[in-house]
Amino acid sequence: MQNQKEQEIRELQEKIMAKRQQIEFDKTDMDLATEFSSENNENPEVSEDFKNLNDPAGNVIDTGELKELSSAESELIHLIDRLNKLKNE
Repeated sequence: MQNQKEQEIRELQEKIMAKRQQIEFDKTDMDLATEFSSENNENPEVSEDFKNLNDPAGNVIDTGELKELSSAESELIHLIDRLNKLKNE
């Protein structure tokens, strides 16, 4: 019984680490997409283009990607909660 619990804890810890890495990678990718987006690097000398300078991430990044990131963060929280409950049993 104790070995099974330890195995579950290790598996949850591995899943949490993988999920954290995925989230960190996705956030970095979105930050780079936002920073180097052609929409954010328009020539500000032209007043029509100036409105695109420093657009929020939502205007540059696909909303599907933002939803995936939010879902991954929620899943991470759920995994951490499961791990904490398992450790406290």
